[in-house]
Amino acid sequence: MLNLERKVSLYVVLLMLFVGIIGLVLFGASVRHVLGASESRLGGFGEALLKVAEFPSHIREVLNPTDFGQKIKKGRFGNLDGFKKDGKFPAGVLADDGYLLLSTYNIDKEQSTVQLIQINTQATLYQWTPDIEQLNGLNIFSEEYSADYTAKLNFRLVHPLIMKDSGLVFNNGSGLYGVDSCGENNMFVDGTLHHSNELDHEGNIWVPGVVYPRSYTHINKFRDDAITKISPSGEVLFRKSIAEILVENGYRGLLSAADREADPIHINDIQPALTDSDYWRKGDLFLSLAHLGTVMLYRPSTNKILWLKTGPWMSQHDVNFVDDHTISVFGNDIMFGKSFDGHNSVYFYDFETNKVSEPYREIMKEMEVRTLSEGRGTPLPGGDLFIDESNYGRILRVSKDKVQWEYVNRIDKDTLAMSSWSRYLTQQEAKPILSQLKDNSCK
Repeated sequence: MLNLERKVSLYVVLLMLFVGIIGLVLFGASVRHVLGASESRLGGFGEALLKVAEFPSHIREVLNPTDFGQKIKKGRFGNLDGFKKDGKFPAGVLADDGYLLLSTYNIDKEQSTVQLIQINTQATLYQWTPDIEQLNGLNIFSEEYSADYTAKLNFRLVHPLIMKDSGLVFNNGSGLYGVDSCGENNMFVDGTLHHSNELDHEGNIWVPGVVYPRSYTHINKFRDDAITKISPSGEVLFRKSIAEILVENGYRGLLSAADREADPIHINDIQPALTDSDYWRKGDLFLSLAHLGTVMLYRPSTNKILWLKTGPWMSQHDVNFVDDHTISVFGNDIMFGKSFDGHNSVYFYDFETNKVSEPYREIMKEMEVRTLSEGRGTPLPGGDLFIDESNYGRILRVSKDKVQWEYVNRIDKDTLAMSSWSRYLTQQEAKPILSQLKDNSCK
C-alpha cells in the first residue's frame, strides 16, 4: 500500500512537472506572439501577458538593489585611479585648463551625481545631487520602453546639460528631468526620453523619444523612435516619428534593412545646428540612427532630409560639428554584438570634398577604445578629442598620436563605475557657470 502511494505521488509530481514545462512553453510563445502583434490585436489578455512577463525583473530590482548596472566589475584599467596613472598625474592632466562635467555613480552618496571638476587641479568645484526618490515619484506614465520606477543605485543622470541658471537637465531613459543648482527638481517631462540632450539656438532642448501610439500600426510592433523638442520649462513643442520622416522623404527602404525588427532605428543623438553654413542652417538637426548605420541632416521646418549617409560607421553614436563644413561621428563599429575592427573610431565627413577620414583611428586602436554601446567622441579646440568610453568607465583626452590623460571613477580595487555621457567644458564655456555657482547658497 505504501509503495502504491509512493508511485502515485511520483506520478503526480512528474505530471505536474510536465504540465508546468508545457505551460512555460505556451506562455513564452504567447508573449512572443504579443510582442510581434499590432497594438489593435493585443487586447486585455495580451497586455496582461506582458505585465506577467515583466514581473520577475521588477522583483529582482527590489530584492537585489546592490546589483546595479553602473558597476563594472573586474575593470580593464587596474593602473588608473581618478586622473592618476600608475600612481602619478600625467603631464597632460596638469596642462589641461578645461573642466570635466562628470556624471557617474558616487560611492559616498550611494547614488548618481554630477560633478564639475577642474582638470589641472583635480578639484571638484561643484556637485549636483538630485533626490532620486523624488524624481522616481514623478514617473506615472508607464510605457513599454520605459519604467515608472528605477532603483536609486541604478538611476543614471544621462548626458547632463547645464542650463542658463546653472541647473541641470538630464534623462534616465524614462523621462526628462530638470534640477536647479541646489539639486531641487524644477522640470519634468514624462515618457520614454533617452540618450542625448542638446540645446538649439533658441535655448530649447532636443532629446530622442518614442511615439505613442506608434505610426504604421498595420505592420508588426516596433519601437517608433522620434525626435522631441522641449522648452526649458518642460513644454513639448515638437515631436516627429523617425519612421515617418524616412517614409515621407523616400527612404522607407532603410526600415526594411534594419537588423533588429523590434527596434529598427535606435536614434541615439540629435545635434542641432547653432549657426548657418553653406551646408546647413540654424535649427537643422543631425540625427544618428544607430541600427541603420545612418546619419542624416534634417530640417524640421520643412520636414525635409537634406543629406543622408549610411556608413562607413556602424552602430554609431554622437554627431558633432568640427567646422562649418565638417562633422564627426563616433563609430562603435559593431555587428551582431561584436566589434568589427576590435576598436571604436571617430569619422570626419567633409561636405566640401565628400570624403571621410579617421584622424584618431590609430590612437584609438592603440588605447583599445572599444565600448560596444553608448560612447561619445567630441572634437576639442586645438585638434584633440574627448572620449567617453561609457561601457568600460573610462574617459580620455587624446591627440592624433598620443594620450593626454585618462580618467576612471574607481569604486574599489576591482570595480569601476560607468560614465553616463560626461562632457568636457572649455574655460570659455565654464566661466559663466562658475560665476553663477560662486554666489550660490544651498541649504
